[in-house]
Amino acid sequence: MEGKMAAIIKHNMILLGAAGRNSGKTLLACNLIKRYAQQFPLIAVKVTTIHRKGETCPRGGEGCGICASFEGAYCILEEKNGDLQKDTSRLLASGAWKVYWLRAVKDHLEEGMEALLRLIPEGTAVVCESNSLRTFVEPGVFLIIRTKNQKILKPSARAVLKYADRVVTFDGRELGDNPFDISLENIKLAHNRWILEETGIPSGG
Repeated sequence: MEGKMAAIIKHNMILLGAAGRNSGKTLLACNLIKRYAQQFPLIAVKVTTIHRKGETCPRGGEGCGICASFEGAYCILEEKNGDLQKDTSRLLASGAWKVYWLRAVKDHLEEGMEALLRLIPEGTAVVCESNSLRTFVEPGVFLIIRTKNQKILKPSARAVLKYADRVVTFDGRELGDNPFDISLENIKLAHNRWILEETGIPSGG
């Protein structure tokens, strides 16, 4: 794709961004994990970019308190409990071999991701949730997920929208038939490389 940035090339990674809150990003990640985890060693990653006190919360409102309480440049936690309702637990319960949560101050995000990548063995596929990561990582496939009524994109999504291989629309359903306007059959994992089959051409190449 024209204009793609590529500091770190990771074709074994599918990167899922979100246009806003409750976009269905984690649901799509879980569905992909369920589809492929029994065939391939697969690790899931959730990335949270930390904004320091005094800055506008990227989530709007009063936020969740993560940024205000965070200390240091970055922190990597491994999720061990798949019985909770938080995103990382859902990813683990879906069948991921391991799940990591990277929290990093925005100026140290690349440093934190490089540290996390050292924890991921060769030959392992990665499902990662993040917008900001696309500023320096070129994944196999990059999707931005939005709700069907989404009109305004949050800043981190606007910054990388032009690099998306596809914008996927979520209809809001957690149960039932596929709630996305893309079939999981069109998102392939072959030879440790994610491919968006709609184009017939491996993304990132």
